[in-house]
Amino acid sequence: MPTTDTVIIGAGPYGLSLAAHLSATGVPHQILGKPMQAWREFMPPGMLMRSEAFASNLYAPKRGYTVEDYCLHKGIRYQPVGMHFALETFVDYALWFQTQLVSHVRPVDVLDMHRVDGHFHLNLSDGSSLVARRAVIALGLKGFAKTPAVLQGIPKDYVSHSGEYGSLTWAQQKDIVIVGGGQSALGLAALMHEIGARIRVFVREPVVTWNDKPDISRGMISKLLTPDGGIGPGWRSSIAAEFPFLFRALDRQRRKEIVETSWGPSGAWWLRDRVVDKIDVVLGSEIRHAAVENDQIILRIVSKCKESRIAAGHVIAATGFKTDMTRHAFLSKEIIDSISLIDGVPELARNFETNIGGLYVIGPAAAYSFGPVMRFVYGAKYAAPHVARHIKRLYREDVKTRRGVGDVGVGTPSGDTAVDPASR
Repeated sequence: MPTTDTVIIGAGPYGLSLAAHLSATGVPHQILGKPMQAWREFMPPGMLMRSEAFASNLYAPKRGYTVEDYCLHKGIRYQPVGMHFALETFVDYALWFQTQLVSHVRPVDVLDMHRVDGHFHLNLSDGSSLVARRAVIALGLKGFAKTPAVLQGIPKDYVSHSGEYGSLTWAQQKDIVIVGGGQSALGLAALMHEIGARIRVFVREPVVTWNDKPDISRGMISKLLTPDGGIGPGWRSSIAAEFPFLFRALDRQRRKEIVETSWGPSGAWWLRDRVVDKIDVVLGSEIRHAAVENDQIILRIVSKCKESRIAAGHVIAATGFKTDMTRHAFLSKEIIDSISLIDGVPELARNFETNIGGLYVIGPAAAYSFGPVMRFVYGAKYAAPHVARHIKRLYREDVKTRRGVGDVGVGTPSGDTAVDPASR
């Protein structure tokens, strides 16, 4: 059976960044998944990135692979802050990064992963299998969509989640209700309104929070007082983005409070003029009941102490995501039962390792251990090199041990991209 030292499950920004670092450190590894699949297939064309361009880099172990480098290469006008950075441009950039540094991606899914004698055995969608000493789960928000209980059980023809969309052409001339007050809700509302859908947005909160438009002409003193952080302006955002280890030093309850109450739902500055006074946004509203009648979904909604009955062709729950590792169907029962989870959230060591030796989690699922920055592409700047350094140290220790006792262990199969660094 083919073997490798490390397998990375997921080929989004975090998985690709980690693979680039592992290649540079000489660790034999494989990365599994369709490159940037969620960004290419489940995000609507025409969307703009919420993160500023400078904060949307994948992270390479060497210079020359930032968004700015890509824009220079393609002749695209670049601004670190205040750039209308299109989803399509970001995806093209990430695929360019992948072809340059991570050309060895295997576009397969993991059907099953279980442990045998301390190694991870994976069965893959192409019918093959793989054994690895270490496994890194880098699946982003896949499988974590959160839908309000009142909408659960309604057929998918009438209710869907905002994380499921690519093309929006189906929405033309339809009556659509969107539930939520964050970027996903407001962004979908604007895009659907602009192609001719009839949109109503119902927001639970009493206000919609809009991010301020960045002042690209401000001077050095202003930037020192309010720096452009990787997840937002200000020193608090900058510290959270640059020093995730400080967040991890907090007690578990405090970390949970910060993740669940900070950097909450908001709309990007470039979106405001496309929503305000153009789309019906109902604040302070709550759906009390939902049912399908006569090929429509009927909602009973309470807003400002008044109850109303709303009919629509479709409801989109733009209600965020909730980390729950038990929803990864490929993980064996033994792994799920062994991993330390609190309400589905893994508790991670300082190197992103779970309590199961050799099993790592990076990306949004690491937010409760390393802070809200892990919900952004910017978090790969910290996660990728830290995990790579830890795996590199363990790999070299394993190499020395195997040479000392003659244990072949998990070697370097044909197709792996790195060789034993001791042989160089």
